[in-house]
Amino acid sequence: MAQLLKLADYVSRYEIDIYRYPSRYVRLKKERWQRVQREWAVQKNISIDRPFWESNEEEEKTFFQKSWNKLRRKAKMELDDEIELPSEQEMPHETKDQMKASFLEELFKFQINWVSSTVSERSAVKRSYYYDSLLEFLVKKLPDSFFILYEPVFFLKKATVDLDVIILTPSEIWLIKPLLGNENTIFQFDSDRFWSKKDGKRESKFLHPIISLNRMRTVIESILKEKNLSMPMKQVIVAKNSYIDIPQHNQRAKLIDKRNFHEFHEQLLRNKSPIKHTQLKIADALLAKCMTNSSSRLISESENAETIDTFDEYKE
Repeated sequence: MAQLLKLADYVSRYEIDIYRYPSRYVRLKKERWQRVQREWAVQKNISIDRPFWESNEEEEKTFFQKSWNKLRRKAKMELDDEIELPSEQEMPHETKDQMKASFLEELFKFQINWVSSTVSERSAVKRSYYYDSLLEFLVKKLPDSFFILYEPVFFLKKATVDLDVIILTPSEIWLIKPLLGNENTIFQFDSDRFWSKKDGKRESKFLHPIISLNRMRTVIESILKEKNLSMPMKQVIVAKNSYIDIPQHNQRAKLIDKRNFHEFHEQLLRNKSPIKHTQLKIADALLAKCMTNSSSRLISESENAETIDTFDEYKE
């Protein structure tokens, strides 16, 4: 799973220490996956191809119960890296594929938590992000060494600048302009400044996507130049669920719609490699220029506790 470094203007743990949290996330994910597999195997009374997990059922249950209790105690003390373990009632998966899908969904929500809260701060997350198909796809389907800034807000020269999607790979920076639509939506060229969006009988115009991409490129280039950093950039217009009825030739950005989205994904995966030091330095430079709006976690939790004490119906 790719690492979501920044979401909108929410407070992010990666802003605290970009050189620490990427490796910590990879470690936590690996440990979590091992625990999920072991727990699932015990419930299904099956063996998994890991020698050190093999033991009789009673020994495994005892081991997992001790591990569960230890993890629960640790979770209460360390809010910073808390990962809630599901109960047996929350793991009704019949197959390993179902278990994997559930694990990815859990990690996706965990990532949103990491880019919307720290030990002391918290940002209110728009519910729509949990159902954003492009965000979910990028996080779930790209490797750990890919960093994502999704709709970040930058603060440059005393002004805020809203950008779209930035994917920072170990060797390239992908600037992505998403186009929202359904399977019946068709995007077409209208003029040098506008495109049209046709959805059945409805048609509307919107600003040419290349304008947003060029703004993104200008912002990123200025930040990298300031830090004496550089990395190749690619510009992409993505209509994941719709069609772009425009010839690719003479376009200043790559056009991706539902017909070639799979090929685009495969192209991204070809850049798979370990996290690079330059990549971390660029991520640090970008995060340093991002806006953050948050509130004190301790205060909000205290207020929430008072509300819960006052209104019994809100008790969990």
